[in-house]
Amino acid sequence: MIEGLPTLDDVEYDGKAVLIRLDINAPIVNSTILDTTRFESHIPTLEELEDTKLVILAHQSRPGKKDFTPLESHAEVLSRLLGREVEYVDECFSKRTVERIRRMKRGEVLMLENVMFYAEERLDRNAEEHATSYIVRRLYPNFDLFVNDAFSASHRGHASLIGFPPVLPSVVGRLVEKEVSALNKALKGEGRKVFILGGAKIDDSVKVMKNVLVRNIAEKVVLTGVVANYFLMLEGKEIGEVNRKVVEDSKEKVSDKEMLELLKKYRDRIILPVDVAIEEDGKRKDISIEEVDDRRIMDIGVNTISMLMDEIPSYEVAVINGPSGVFEDERFTLGTFEVLKAVAKAGFSVVGGGHISTAARMAGLDKRMSHVSTGGGACIRFLSGEKLVALEVIKEYWEKKWSQST
Repeated sequence: MIEGLPTLDDVEYDGKAVLIRLDINAPIVNSTILDTTRFESHIPTLEELEDTKLVILAHQSRPGKKDFTPLESHAEVLSRLLGREVEYVDECFSKRTVERIRRMKRGEVLMLENVMFYAEERLDRNAEEHATSYIVRRLYPNFDLFVNDAFSASHRGHASLIGFPPVLPSVVGRLVEKEVSALNKALKGEGRKVFILGGAKIDDSVKVMKNVLVRNIAEKVVLTGVVANYFLMLEGKEIGEVNRKVVEDSKEKVSDKEMLELLKKYRDRIILPVDVAIEEDGKRKDISIEEVDDRRIMDIGVNTISMLMDEIPSYEVAVINGPSGVFEDERFTLGTFEVLKAVAKAGFSVVGGGHISTAARMAGLDKRMSHVSTGGGACIRFLSGEKLVALEVIKEYWEKKWSQST
């Protein structure tokens, strides 16, 4: 049990029929899976369940996207990583699929079809309503246990994530347990904490920023990327029309008035860049904020990087979410990579999901971090103090229904 959340330690599962929800949604180009990081993150849970009759539910992309595909290649990747066959079934709840599940032997692993192929998956329903969906009603009678190991999808109220806990004993897998433990330590653990928030999604950074400042979790919040440019604007700095437009396009429903009040109240705990990098004659050039004119800001500058290299390692806990600049362009990797190096030197280091975890792997720094999250949106919501619906449903029904029966 972790924070009221039942884990595999709370149930007997050897020899049982287990339905597990994974998140192996991956970048695909020309039918080729480009990154298997999420697959690898589930291996400890899958290996622990090797003496069960194990059936996998998962998704890939969503309708209308180019990478919206069946899961046959995903089953092949998992087979290779596990070192045993993961049998692909090209349907989710047909009579043929249910009959195959009922014939399973201990040690066998099946992967069912992409749950996003079925319209009921994404309907706006609560757990009780999703429990009446066809996919849940057809599948649940064939299982003894449901395991949610899909941390990066757990902020979504989809049928395959929240429909089974009302009708089947449900726990979380080792990946979810690891994520919750690390992110809880980042928010609730002892020691001085610094949060480094960057990237292009201003709304995401603002949510985390508000949570860790108002609740006095962070001693300092460092802002980089587009969100830093936004707060420089609020301070009255002239960052040029091109950068102003990027900010306006990125801030969605963020309230200038509310953010200005936040900035004034917590200015002594907020660190903003003192210089930036731009492109000039095809090369990187570092300039002060006052020199920006109307040139696109591509990275934090060398003086800011030097300041952060001194500041960040002094904290017991450092959490980074979002890159410092356009790290995909090798001329502007410096800020993101050097800040990641500084984060790795802190006592306990957490890298959020999405682009910043990609950057950590590109820089060869992922193995030096205490924790690299697999979840983009889920990680943001957790760090923002929000509840993840798919985990809350498991807690609720464990208390209500299953704690005494397992």
